[in-house]
Amino acid sequence: MNRRFLPCVLFTLCLASAALAQPTPPPPSPTPPWLPRAAYLGTFIRDGVIAPQARLQWQLVFFQGRTDALGLLIEPMAALAVVRPATVVEGDDVPMTSFQYYSLMFALGYTSRRGSGLEWGFQIGTGPAWLHARFQNGPKDEESYLGGLLDGRARIGYRFSSVSLGFTVGYGDPYNYRRSSLARSYVGGLQLGFYADWR
Repeated sequence: MNRRFLPCVLFTLCLASAALAQPTPPPPSPTPPWLPRAAYLGTFIRDGVIAPQARLQWQLVFFQGRTDALGLLIEPMAALAVVRPATVVEGDDVPMTSFQYYSLMFALGYTSRRGSGLEWGFQIGTGPAWLHARFQNGPKDEESYLGGLLDGRARIGYRFSSVSLGFTVGYGDPYNYRRSSLARSYVGGLQLGFYADWR
């Protein structure tokens, strides 16, 4: 036998055994990319406003490792204030009678999943936001305009079979708003909530 051939055979066998020892990559998602793969229920809290929000999430994963994933997230969002400030003009009686805003967020998101089922991740994104508010006794009865919303949140949860459930904390802040807006200082703020992910 050629003496040079034997080391090549041994090296190849070692590589094959190392490859077999690698954990199998995760299976592809059973949910097609044109359907939502996650949902979020939470609330914004800012300057006396509490605004529950709901989101659906579409995920376009462009990197999928054995435990890590990185992708583009698309989230339509709706928020409706259930607690509003007694006045939006200091020293005057100008109550806010209704307040809601809607957005379409585009975010970059990262998720890490451990073998124990624990998972964590974060995302940061931005998108257009449509605001609508009504007031009493103020210089204007209502305002409605298109601005922008910057948004980020972190999450931690646990994978139960094919669904992940967990808790999130984050922050949102408006931009490109009207300086004369009475409602702009109540948009976004601290956000707390729960998520479900079935990708």
